Amino acid sequence: MKNGHGRFCWPDHSSFTGDWVNNLKDGKGIYIYSDGDEYTGEWKNDLQNGKGIYKYKDGEIYEGQYVDGERTGQGIFRYKNGDQYSGHFLKGQKSGFGTMSWRNGDIYTGYWERDLQNGQGKLTKKNNDIYEGQFRDGKLEGLVIIHYADGSKFRGSYHNGKRNGSAIEESSNGIRFEGNYRNDVRDGKFIERDKNGKVMVSGHYERGKRYTN
Repeated sequence: MKNGHGRFCWPDHSSFTGDWVNNLKDGKGIYIYSDGDEYTGEWKNDLQNGKGIYKYKDGEIYEGQYVDGERTGQGIFRYKNGDQYSGHFLKGQKSGFGTMSWRNGDIYTGYWERDLQNGQGKLTKKNNDIYEGQFRDGKLEGLVIIHYADGSKFRGSYHNGKRNGSAIEESSNGIRFEGNYRNDVRDGKFIERDKNGKVMVSGHYERGKRYTN
């Protein structure tokens, strides 16, 4: 019967050094897996419970909360390619509020479910374009507001990650477009106004091709 502090090695070359209670890992300890992964942290009833650091042999690292052997609670996951997620986890997946920083400079802050952006969020692209709105399964969905780095703006509907539906766009010099999009292309009736609201031109688009009245 293992009780107290000690080290045990299994035939597959995995090992645990730490606290035992009635043959179960319980307390603090270091578990080295047979494949080279390593967990250092808190245990309860033979499972990771509490705070811990899991180091994968490929260089990825998770530091945060565990519940019954799964990443659950607040934590930070550092990917081997340089990406990083900081936020809430549920049963090993990004879930709840969190921030994902990609190596290319893009940053998303908002809600997650099943490892994907789901709910209200803000995506700041590396060129400083800012997208704010609802996400569904990792894609923009519903009302979206975009502030472009050049000072222009977009407010309109997205579906499945593309502009679909009514939209209002305003250039940095105040020229305003009021119209519709279909699958990311202007389509349907439109009006353009100057910065004072006066109609400059009207017409319609057909699959991105402009026709004026």
